[in-house]
Amino acid sequence: MLLLTGSTGFIGGALAARLIRTPRWERSLFLVRSANRNEGRARLAANLRLHGVSEDELQRLSPDQILCGDLTGVERWIDDPRLLQVSDVVNSAALASFGSHRSIFPTNVDGVLAMAHGLSRGRPLRRFIQIGTGMSCGRNAPRPVSEDYSPADDVEHYLDYTASKYQAEQRLRTELPELPLVVARPSIVVGHTELGCAASGSIYWVFRLARALQAFPCELDQKIDVIPVDYCAEALHLLLEKPTLKYAAYNISSGPNHACTFGEIDEAISVGTGEKKMSRYRQTHYDSFLQMQDRFKDLIGPCNKRIVLKAIRSYGYFAAEEVLFDNQRLIEEGMRPPQPLTDYVTLCERTSKDILIAQQMKYDYKT
Repeated sequence: MLLLTGSTGFIGGALAARLIRTPRWERSLFLVRSANRNEGRARLAANLRLHGVSEDELQRLSPDQILCGDLTGVERWIDDPRLLQVSDVVNSAALASFGSHRSIFPTNVDGVLAMAHGLSRGRPLRRFIQIGTGMSCGRNAPRPVSEDYSPADDVEHYLDYTASKYQAEQRLRTELPELPLVVARPSIVVGHTELGCAASGSIYWVFRLARALQAFPCELDQKIDVIPVDYCAEALHLLLEKPTLKYAAYNISSGPNHACTFGEIDEAISVGTGEKKMSRYRQTHYDSFLQMQDRFKDLIGPCNKRIVLKAIRSYGYFAAEEVLFDNQRLIEEGMRPPQPLTDYVTLCERTSKDILIAQQMKYDYKT
């Protein structure tokens, strides 16, 4: 039996949408924050609809597949007798706020460890897939970032979120050396190749913001490592189903060969939508954005200037560092290369055009 956490989120929802079309579905449990199983089923069904699951397919989802709870209260559900049948775990649950939030480490580290300890007691697990992030490499990692790279304990992380993912990896290996752990580290997950941003606008607003401001901290010829969520789900499915895996950690990434430059992304949007390219674009330092913040409302619509500035600092300077992630291990396991963002960015744009940039940012800046 499979336990999937985070199925009401972006990556976990995409994986669940893939699983519902497979024989494994009937032997799957889903951890959902809910008061009861019917409420949990309704929450999961709503997310699956966003990921393109039909009403006929949703008939396969039973309330009996719902495990009510979350990672902040593992002790309340870890003794559920259904978990005795679990052999595979995919942990996609996380507080993925890219701002500061007091629950990031209790959820993403302490909760994950409590779950892993509880599930390891008295049952032999076949595989425990922990979904991390490529950005847990921290600053000053080699380029491209290899799967076997391990930063020092004093590494400078980009965000509390990335630091929490790094800590979870390290503690799982240290505290549970017998856990059949496989760490999957997606790079930057943006949109869906068939649905655009219908399921989530996470991170896509970065490109909209740069185009609206005609400025960002990176140059147009710098590459960004982006994958679509359906490719991420396909890779996770492969890591789950393959009988044996050669490695204990994998980057799910575009890799240097399929990463796009910001200029290529801008051109693809222009060609697909008929809008003008960023002819006045300029690489701009943070101090210049501070000086132009009073114009944000005119350029991008109603917004919280503080959050916009914070996003520019976080994402802009990460983009300017041109961090790419090696993906050879995944390809070696039989995974196909991903579609570049330029192939489906027009769909992302069309499914975002009626949403304020500030509204789309809420996917990543939870309060």
